[in-house]
Amino acid sequence: MVSTRPEVLCLRPEKDFTAVQVSAPPGLAVTYVADEKAVAEIGPEVAGLVLPSAGAALSPALFSGAKALRVVQYTGAGTDRIAAGLLPEGCVVCNVPGASAPDVAAYVVLVAGTLLRRLLVGDALVRAGDYAAARAECAPAHVRGFRGLRVGIVGFGDIGFQTGRLFAALGATVSYYDPSPPERPENENFERRSLADLCAFSEVLSVHVPLLEATRGLVGAQQLALLPAGAVVVNAARGGVVDEAALIAALDSGALGGAALDVYASEPLPADSPLLAAAARHPHRMICTPHIGGVTPEASRVLFAAAWENVARVLLEGGAPAHRVN
Repeated sequence: MVSTRPEVLCLRPEKDFTAVQVSAPPGLAVTYVADEKAVAEIGPEVAGLVLPSAGAALSPALFSGAKALRVVQYTGAGTDRIAAGLLPEGCVVCNVPGASAPDVAAYVVLVAGTLLRRLLVGDALVRAGDYAAARAECAPAHVRGFRGLRVGIVGFGDIGFQTGRLFAALGATVSYYDPSPPERPENENFERRSLADLCAFSEVLSVHVPLLEATRGLVGAQQLALLPAGAVVVNAARGGVVDEAALIAALDSGALGGAALDVYASEPLPADSPLLAAAARHPHRMICTPHIGGVTPEASRVLFAAAWENVARVLLEGGAPAHRVN
């Protein structure tokens, strides 16, 4: 018997959902894919596509037969994996914004603090048996705490705001750049600056804007040159917003104190990436993580549940989608 339930293709394994006690609505016929590269084409029977926000751009060939798609649902905030024009007319694209904001904010504070306090070099020297050298490298003259730290946030949406608020709670002075910041009363607690002024101000610069044509290379050589000597850059937004070649040059020159990257212009990061070579040259000044800034069980539970609820709203209830982005 042919199923009358709407067909949904999910480009992540079912275990991702069961691990956080989330399941798809029973009214949907869901096909889970452990390896999205194994999918050559989305069939004409598929009405919904669920996919992670993190990952490489999907091949246009994947959508050549996707004539019945009515909803594309990302399980995160990012929505840049499908090029414009590939989806059939009337297909809605939705995300789940803000759910992982506290977790990304915590990630930024953790990696920035690790670099500012020189914990990587201290750990390496203790492991090597040179305790005295470790103490010397982590002495007050070489490290920086959060109290009075000047932090600049590029992009003051949900994640940028939560990041700024967490730094402020630890004693930092926080400013931000955003051409059109969301209106919220708490913004009055933070100074809004131009991007150039923000860079000149920031001992830590944390990036939180989506990847758009307007933001590609937003933080490049010119902006990095404005940062105070020894500043730290954190990118937990999207690869491509920070010019990777310029970042490497700033690290190699010694002008930049450190960098923490959770996202890359090419994901997964290629084995021959210049970033990996730079990380090998600066093992105590670079942190590279695999796009997991917002990955916690708590965030995943909220993200996944909201994603499935929205797919059901569109395909089963005929309702208006939440957080439509197209």
